[in-house]
Parts: sequence; structure tokens; C-alpha cells
Amino acid sequence: MSVTEKEASVGTGERPPRIQRYRSNSALEIGRPDGRPDVLRQEAPTRFFRPYPEPGEPPTAVIANIAGGIAGGDHVGIDVRVPPAGSALVTGQAAEKVYRSDGSTASLDVALTVGAGGALEFLPQGTILFDGAKLDRRTTIDLNPGSALLFGEILYFGRTSMGESLKQGALSDRVDIRRDGQRLWTDAFRLAGDLEASLGASSTLNAATATGLLVWVGEYSPGLLEEIRTRLPGTRDTDCLGAAATFESGPLVVRWVGQDAAAVRKSFGSVWSLVRSTALGHPNRMPKIWSI
Repeated sequence: MSVTEKEASVGTGERPPRIQRYRSNSALEIGRPDGRPDVLRQEAPTRFFRPYPEPGEPPTAVIANIAGGIAGGDHVGIDVRVPPAGSALVTGQAAEKVYRSDGSTASLDVALTVGAGGALEFLPQGTILFDGAKLDRRTTIDLNPGSALLFGEILYFGRTSMGESLKQGALSDRVDIRRDGQRLWTDAFRLAGDLEASLGASSTLNAATATGLLVWVGEYSPGLLEEIRTRLPGTRDTDCLGAAATFESGPLVVRWVGQDAAAVRKSFGSVWSLVRSTALGHPNRMPKIWSI
């Protein structure tokens, strides 16, 4: 019978091997017309790739996790900045995976800053929570006079294509948007303990396998909100439900919740394409990497 490294070390009085954890903080400033970054700092597991933009697209960056995902105890910081009057699209190589935890919590801190008169599209490819995952994520967004932001995220509850659902784990997900140093909008979402019961109850998420969030901050035509609503699944759609609203001095917010994750992603993409083309003047499409 073979003896594991941990068993051998215990038997000889040595300390058991320590599990490697990431402690990283990466930064990118992008948005100049030539696409060259003013700041580029990469620490594992984060990498910033800069593909040639498609015709009509702003300078583009793709965030990749070379470790494949985030494990309990990891701390990953990502700082993305757009200079004054700059424009950028930052998206993800693939959905972020949050693995089953050994008891410790993974933390992900995202800081976005848009200079005066600048515009940022921040579009990760979603986050997949494995059963037993523990994640504390904080997204802080600072906007300056005349700047615009299109921000979105999709949360997937378990690897549903493999028949996995969330039973245990924890999630704390907070988004704070400030303009000129003043809080504009805050969103907080928490799950803990018996996730199967929390997700399954009709009074909470009604057995949803995914949720989506899209936020637009900036000027837009008066008819955009109604046009968005025509693209959202209605109350008769049992597999996916969407709603959109705005505030007198706040952002335009769209939300999805659905038992069919693919339906959530499809509707999300349709609305995102509409907003970016109507409000930012970009092509009415999702980044090509979303279809790879």
C-alpha cells in the first residue's frame, strides 16, 4: 500500500505540505486609439490579452485565468482603467470557475475606473459556482464627469450540463458604482448555508440555474428602455424571466433569472448588443470570443 506525502510527513514528524494559494494584483489601463496600454501589470493567475479589434470596435482586452479557476483561499485583484476620453472593451476568455472549497473563502476584488469623457464595456463571460464553492467578490466602479459604463455579469449555479446543482457553499457579491466620488448605485447578493433550499424556494430564485445583471450608466435615447423590454422574456416564459428599470438620476438596470442558463445567456447577449449599438455607437453584436 502506497503512503501519501501527507501521511509520510506526519509519520516522520514533518509538517504537512502547504497548499499553494494565489495572492495577486493585476492592472491594465487601456483606451488609447492605437490600443497600446498605458499600464500593464500581470500576476498569476491573471493575464491580459490584446487581440486586434474587429472593425468598428474600440481597443479590446481579454482577461484570462491561466490556473483555470479560483480555489478557496485564493485572492485575485484586477484593476482596469480607461484614460480620459478613451474607450475600451474588456471581456473574458471563458467563464470564471470557482471550485469546491476546502473550507476557506476565495476573494476576487475588481476595480474599474473610467476617466472623464471615457467609455468602458466590462463584459466577463460569467462565473460558474461549483457545489461547495465559497466566494467573496467586490466590484468597485469609479466614474468621472462625462464618462460612460456598460457593465454585466452572469452567475451560473452549479455545472448544470453535468447534472450538478448547488447544495452547499457561500457567495457574497457586491457591486458599488460611484460618480465624482458619490455613490450612484449599489447591489449586494448573498447566499450561504443550504443553497439548495435557498435557490429552490419559489419566494427566492425558484430553482434558477443562472441570473444575469446588466447596468448602463450614461446618456441614452428615451425609447431604449421600452425597446429593451420588448427583447426580454415575459412572465409566461417559465425557463427565463427578465425585467428592466431605470432611475431619475441613476443607471439603467436589467436583470434576468432562469431555470435555463442558455436562455439567460441568449437574452443577455441580445440586450447587451442593443445597448452598445444604441448608446455607444458600436456594432450590434457580442464579442467574437463569446461564440468560440
